[in-house]
Amino acid sequence: MYDVQVRLQTTAGEVLQTTTTDYLGRYSFCQQAEGTYQVKCTSFRPSGGINSTDALIALRAFMGLDPLAGLTRKAADVNVSGYINTTDALLILQRYVGPNTTFPAGDWVFESGDAILSGGNSVILNLRGLCYGDLDGNFIPAGCPMPTLAQAGADQTITGASTTLAGNTSQSGDGVWAIISGTGGTIAQTGNPTSTFTGTSGNTYTLTWTISTSCTNSIDTVIITFTSPTFTCGSPFTDTRDGKVYNTVQIGTQCWMKENLNIGTMVTSVNTGSSHSECSNNGIIEKYCYNNDPANCAVYGGLYDWDEMMQYTATPGTQGICPTGWHIPADAEWCILTTFLDATVNCSVWGFSGTNVGGKMKETGTTHWYSPNTGATNSSGFTALGAGYRYHYGYFYDLAYYAVFWSSSEYSASHGLSRPLLYDYAGISRSYSLKTYGFSVRCARTY
Repeated sequence: MYDVQVRLQTTAGEVLQTTTTDYLGRYSFCQQAEGTYQVKCTSFRPSGGINSTDALIALRAFMGLDPLAGLTRKAADVNVSGYINTTDALLILQRYVGPNTTFPAGDWVFESGDAILSGGNSVILNLRGLCYGDLDGNFIPAGCPMPTLAQAGADQTITGASTTLAGNTSQSGDGVWAIISGTGGTIAQTGNPTSTFTGTSGNTYTLTWTISTSCTNSIDTVIITFTSPTFTCGSPFTDTRDGKVYNTVQIGTQCWMKENLNIGTMVTSVNTGSSHSECSNNGIIEKYCYNNDPANCAVYGGLYDWDEMMQYTATPGTQGICPTGWHIPADAEWCILTTFLDATVNCSVWGFSGTNVGGKMKETGTTHWYSPNTGATNSSGFTALGAGYRYHYGYFYDLAYYAVFWSSSEYSASHGLSRPLLYDYAGISRSYSLKTYGFSVRCARTY
C-alpha cells in the first residue's frame, strides 16, 4: 500500500525517522546504530470494505464460533475495548448502513514489528494493514496513479537552428522537458511535448521528457545534434546572431567574406584628444559607425578596435567577433591572399608593395572610392570599399580614401597589424597601428 506513514522508533517510543511508502508500498531507513527498534505505520487514506458480513464475522467471533486472530482480531475490536463483543458487531453494522461514519478505533490498523540491527546487516520487515471493521479483508485501497509511459521520440540530427520535439501526450501525469547536457539550447515551452527546441550549430544535446504523478515518474531521453550546414564558398550565408546575409568569394585556396563585417551595437565615438576606446570587455559586441552614423555601417560595415575584434584574446587566427566557422585572418593569411593576387607583394616589409594587388581587391568606380580609384578592377571579387577609419583620439578620417583591414596578429602589446588600401594607389600596405584605432574587419573561412 502506498502513502503509508512509517515511523522508526526506539522501544521507549522515541521517534527517530519518519518516511512514506512509495507507489509499490516500499519504505526504508538507513544508517542506524546496532540495537532493537520498533516500526509502526499510520495511514490517512480513505478506508472501506465494511459490510454486513463483517458484522456477522464479529458476532460469530464473540460467540466463539469463528475465533479471530492476529491482525483480523485487532480490526474487529473497533471500540478498542480489548476484546470482541456484540458492541463491535453493532458498530460495524451501523457503519455499513450509515448512521456511523467512524469507529472509536479509527480507520486503519497495522502490524508493528521489531527490527534488530547487528553487525551492519540490513533487515527486511514486511508489515500488513487492514481497515477497522473489514474483517474479511475485501477492501483494496485505490492504487497510486501511475504516469503515462514517457516517449521522447527518435534521436534527431538537424541542419539548422531549431527543431520540433516529439514527446508523447500524457494521459496521466504532467510532462516536462529538460536539457541534461549541451550548451546554448533553449526549450520554448517546457511543458509542451512538441515544443520548439533551438540549439547551436555543431552542438549535441541530451534532453529528457519526464511524465510525473504524485507517486512516481517516467523518463525518456532523446539526443539532438545540430550539424553545421554544408557550405560552398561563393555562396551567401546567414550570420545566425543577427540575421545578416554575407556573400563570400574563393580566392586561391582561401575563402573570404565579400563584405565587411557588421555585427554588434554601435557606440558613439567621442574626440577626447588622447588615445582611447569607447568599447569594453562587457560581453556585448560593440562597433563604431563612421561619423557615428548607423547608415554608414549599413554600407561600409562596422569599424572595430583591435581588442574588441579579438574579443580580448591575443591568439592569431581566433574567431573573435566573426560568425561560427569563420575567423579573423592572421598576418600570414593576408600574405597568402595578396601574393596569390600579385607576386610582387613583399610581405616582409612595412608600407606599400605590389603592382596591382590593391586594384584587384578594390570595388570599381567612384561610388565608394574617390577618383581616380587607381587600378581598381576587383578581379579577385574581394570588393573592398573605402570605409575610412576611426582615429584613435575618437574622430573619423578618410571615408572613400582609405580601406584598412585589421589582422589578428600583433606588432606589440599596444599595436596590431593591418592591411590598408588607398584610393590613388594600386598596391597594398602592410602596417601597424595602435589597437584603439577603428578599422574594418573581413573574416576568412575556417577549414
